[in-house]
Amino acid sequence: MIANGRMYSVTPAAAADWKTLLREVYRRAGVAGDVIDYPAPAPLEALWRRADLAGVFMCGLPFSLGLFPVVAIVAPVPLHSLPDGPGSYRSRLIVARDAPYRQLRDTFGGRLAFTNPESHSGYSALRFHLLAYLRPGQTALYRHTVGPLVTPRRVVEAVAGGDADIGPVDSYAWELLARDEPDLMGKVRVIDNTAPAPMPLLVASATLPPAALAALQRAFTTLSRDENGAALLAALRLQGFRIPDPADYRLLAQRAAAAEQAGYRLLG
Repeated sequence: MIANGRMYSVTPAAAADWKTLLREVYRRAGVAGDVIDYPAPAPLEALWRRADLAGVFMCGLPFSLGLFPVVAIVAPVPLHSLPDGPGSYRSRLIVARDAPYRQLRDTFGGRLAFTNPESHSGYSALRFHLLAYLRPGQTALYRHTVGPLVTPRRVVEAVAGGDADIGPVDSYAWELLARDEPDLMGKVRVIDNTAPAPMPLLVASATLPPAALAALQRAFTTLSRDENGAALLAALRLQGFRIPDPADYRLLAQRAAAAEQAGYRLLG
């Protein structure tokens, strides 16, 4: 079996912390497997098609659409988003620190960065957010898009470097980047946020034996009960993990469908 924390391995320190946590979960669960590297730009879709998943991050949008044969193990509970509900997150809409923009409307007509069209936080969340600003018959608010940039870090770099005027960044990725890359993150600021949504989750292949699934869920959700586990969570700015209700993720598919039904198929 394999585990992978690629989606939130946004810095070398975060990648190391996720590897340590996932290995400890395997040890506690008694599951034999490897925590593998799978760096960008390797396509996540190829990873999600594997039949040996047992703790791999998946974006909530493809999960909600049922595009891959997986089951939910747990979702992380970041400390920063507890006011929105355990296991939730948003997209931070960022601009350059010294940009003249004061509100989202000010960025219309500019250059919009994104991660990839299959992403909720890096694409679909912002597309849904922008529906409120579209006039009847209008299908674009920006003159140019920059992407797919694949990772939140590259969106930050594009905005900070002047290659894009605005872009969405997963709010938990933002927290980890701000902790580990203060110089880079000091070059951008948040101008708006999208609506809360269920976090990306750790999934297993649908063929994983129920006993192994239950053991993994128990290992994840009880990490906070001892000093070593609590330290692993603190290193990643997590309160813990929760077993999600797959039905909660229908919200992401509904928001994507709302944008498409309004004629806003492509972010721009």
